Amino acid sequence: MKLFGDTGKRERAAAVPKKGTTAAEKPNKMPLAWLNAPIWRRLRLPLIIVGSLILLLLLGLLVYSIWEKPPETPDNGPIVQPTVKPAVSTPVPETPGPVLPEETDTPEETPQPEATEQPTGRKENCYTFVVLAYDQFKANTDTILVGRMDTDAGTLDLVNIPRDTLVNVSWGVKKLNTVLASERNEVERFLPHLGNLIGFTPDCYAIVDIKVVQKLVDCIGGVYYNVPRDMDYDDPTQDLSIHIPQGYQLLNGENAVKVLRFRMGNDNTGYANGDLGRIATQQDFLMCMAGQFLTLGNIPNLDNAIEIFRENVRTDLTASNIAFFVREFLQMDKENIRFHTLPGTGISIRGGSYLEVDIDEWVGIVNDYLNPYHRIITADNLNILQANKLGGATSTSGDELPVTSFYDFSEYVG
Repeated sequence: MKLFGDTGKRERAAAVPKKGTTAAEKPNKMPLAWLNAPIWRRLRLPLIIVGSLILLLLLGLLVYSIWEKPPETPDNGPIVQPTVKPAVSTPVPETPGPVLPEETDTPEETPQPEATEQPTGRKENCYTFVVLAYDQFKANTDTILVGRMDTDAGTLDLVNIPRDTLVNVSWGVKKLNTVLASERNEVERFLPHLGNLIGFTPDCYAIVDIKVVQKLVDCIGGVYYNVPRDMDYDDPTQDLSIHIPQGYQLLNGENAVKVLRFRMGNDNTGYANGDLGRIATQQDFLMCMAGQFLTLGNIPNLDNAIEIFRENVRTDLTASNIAFFVREFLQMDKENIRFHTLPGTGISIRGGSYLEVDIDEWVGIVNDYLNPYHRIITADNLNILQANKLGGATSTSGDELPVTSFYDFSEYVG
């Protein structure tokens, strides 16, 4: 008798599925079969390469985001101007003695509304700066731009300050464009003068040669621009020859600079409103340039543009600061890049042409588009000159400047 003779048969029979076994009961070998399929073997290497590249890209973006950083934003608040205004005392008249009022019912006190606590300190994610561009002789600052970038709102506001703006300085030609040269090209000595005009000290600065614009325009392949008038001017002393017709055209870097520099033609005609007309053309061109730089087609030129800026601009910004500003700029809509101009009236003092600031309107512009603080800037934070009836000027802080403190342009012309 075989006690164990059929054991192997039973095990083999158990391993063979019976007829009628459902699909769910069968072992699922499809995933493994798909992995071994020819199409997977062909795609496996490319997918691994693509996945690795994506991983490296994400790692690079992570490193870049850690490396780039905004500039320092000191919380110094608006400038407090020393005042020299005389104190006015009101004399108290002598009285024979106290006069006692008649007894009356004590009126009920009217409840006063609780004072609302005003926010202090800096607005979050607001960065201010000043951009200065030298004239063709690299002496005076031909262009002065003060700006504020609000990265929360996604806005960039730029305010042109005309070069002839009247400022309170010790030397005779009291124009803002003379300040940097008169202060030995030391930006640290220039910034307090600018602070007198805007009520605060900007976070950072950049000083450029107008030739930088030429390189940047060529870097992005030129700028399409509607030149507002015929521009014909020749000056052999400057080796300058401008001959650009009116109308819409593609400007290369050299011609773009000529459009920005043009003031008056060979026939002694220029912009109807003088330097303000030239500023309007500069703003319009820069807006077109910014819009064309923001197009997708110019993204490949980004590294070249940053390198041009880094090599040709004198600034206190670090490379990581520049990268931060560029990234924020590229995220903006063109409509959120806005230009403004300091308001004022042209006046003449001793034959010199100056722009007298409209203080009330200017304070509004400063607070709306430049002020990085919650505290409102007022005329008390400024030190700005206004012409007086004696031929000289009076500052908002109370300084009196006689007419003899101004340079006599009429004698120079004579």
